[in-house]
Amino acid sequence: MSGGVFTYGNPPVIRWGPGSLRFLEDELAGLHSKRPAIVTTRSVASNAEVMDAVRAAIGGVKDPPVALIGQHAPAAEIDAAVDRLGARRPDVLVSVGGGSPIDAAKIVAFELARSGEEGRRVAHLAIPTTLSVAELAPGAGMTDAAGDKVGRREAGMLPDAVIYDGELVLHTPMPLWLSSGIRALDHAVEGFLAPGEHPFSDVLAADAIRRLFDSLPRAKEAPMDAGIRTENQLGAWFGYTLPGPTAAALSHVMGKQIGARHGIPHGVTSCLLLPHVLRYRARKEGDRADALAHASGLGQNGEEAAAAIESLIERLGLPHHLAEFALTEPDITRAAQGVGQNHPVEDLIKIYQAAW
Repeated sequence: MSGGVFTYGNPPVIRWGPGSLRFLEDELAGLHSKRPAIVTTRSVASNAEVMDAVRAAIGGVKDPPVALIGQHAPAAEIDAAVDRLGARRPDVLVSVGGGSPIDAAKIVAFELARSGEEGRRVAHLAIPTTLSVAELAPGAGMTDAAGDKVGRREAGMLPDAVIYDGELVLHTPMPLWLSSGIRALDHAVEGFLAPGEHPFSDVLAADAIRRLFDSLPRAKEAPMDAGIRTENQLGAWFGYTLPGPTAAALSHVMGKQIGARHGIPHGVTSCLLLPHVLRYRARKEGDRADALAHASGLGQNGEEAAAAIESLIERLGLPHHLAEFALTEPDITRAAQGVGQNHPVEDLIKIYQAAW
């Protein structure tokens, strides 16, 4: 094996376990916060138990301002959040929810710092309620006015700390939780298959796959077990220690082409595409896909691994046919043409058609 370099890309502090929300006040104190604000979704904001718990954990600040973000983080709502929070001059944003409010908080924090006094930084503490792990990546995604998913990457966008609370996420609807769990599985698979040598993250990715295969069905069977939810969260975390190459991998990029434009959640796009992308990659990168199957216990080769993933998605009762969504053949062709990677458009169209 030749030499290499591994750059750690996750937040500096990650707390986990049932009840770990209680450490939010400590994290805020460590950042010397006096004016925290919350960035979340409308569904989370309407859940009094979740919001009361977060406000209580914030501590001494009464009624912190709240900015709301919709699915796929629309750019217009991010702009509105910057305007709403700007007058309050928050020093820390606390994001609560899935990838949309977490990614939005990254961008809002950057814009607030840029528009404020020189040298001012707005910190970010993420409290995820899904398994999409946007909190572990330095970049952010949002949806522009044309309905296209666009990326944003600026220095300092990585959250300062992440809190995985297995009790808080008991409020997350099970279909959303499980589909975001397949998104986490997608991260682990594509991280393992990423070009180059990455022995550190390979070990964690293989462990993540095993954990998610074991714990996601148990979460469905015991929806109020905070300990199992924590196992899900650990699997999602371990599967995303190579964020850059993983986020740019084929299943993710193909999912983004149909997700925001057609209102399909990120987790569901992974349910639809991951087995078929893995089969395609197994034909192109057989040795690496076979190594993935062996390391994660999913079979003897990439085809068996893809079949195992397909079976898991069906077992969890998640969508697995693109035909369930209102896409047309021109939509698929447009999506394939927008992927922009070194894959023939005809091949990408066949992957979408296989998912039909």
